[in-house]
Amino acid sequence: MLYVFHGTDIAQSAHKAHSLVNSLRTKKPDASFVHIEAISWNPSLVQEHGGGQGLFSNKYIILLDRISENTEAKEIFPDIVSILNESTNIFIALEGKLNAELKKAFEKHSEKIVVSDEKVDAVGGTKKSEFNIFSLADALGSRNSFVAWSIYRQAVDAGIEAESIIGTLFWQVKSMIIASVGKSVGETGLSPFVFGKAKKYAENYSSDELRVLSKNLITLYHDSHRGLVDAELGLEALLLKNKRG
Repeated sequence: MLYVFHGTDIAQSAHKAHSLVNSLRTKKPDASFVHIEAISWNPSLVQEHGGGQGLFSNKYIILLDRISENTEAKEIFPDIVSILNESTNIFIALEGKLNAELKKAFEKHSEKIVVSDEKVDAVGGTKKSEFNIFSLADALGSRNSFVAWSIYRQAVDAGIEAESIIGTLFWQVKSMIIASVGKSVGETGLSPFVFGKAKKYAENYSSDELRVLSKNLITLYHDSHRGLVDAELGLEALLLKNKRG
């Protein structure tokens, strides 16, 4: 079975693809998860996972992470799409903008296709001002480092300053800290919507982890102003390291 997520909005596609992976792994705890990237592509995956279930597992869940960026995979991929879709294992393909051949193959041999494209203005340019920075705050709250990094890179490409991003993330962490200790929305001063999300996200962190994350964001902000660190690179490193223990 093959699910495909593609489009010019790679951050949104990545978010949806990883949400499906997480959902499937929750529903199928006995399944083995395999993450294959362009750099680790190997044609043997068809023989290993395309035919059926493994010897020691009921099923495989395989994320094919932008493998068409690998020259060899790009040539072979359209020819193996039908095999992947017919497999008893579950394949999730995450791609950016597709070429005509691969797009045609996906449309013919996929269980489901989800397209996420960036909006364009009247002259064909990306509407950078419409980027939703709060999607990054949500990814931080969910503690999905890969999705957070993907959205962060999109924010940088959209021209959003690192200082502004740090401010948004600090607001999210502060909201999680307040919500985690508040017994009700009334005593926190947060809106019901913000309180509900922050309370849920806070469950992904210990109280110490939230305090350290808050401190690191403040330190990064001030050190970047002093010229001690590059804010863009420092924030990227912080997001990538923010994984579940």
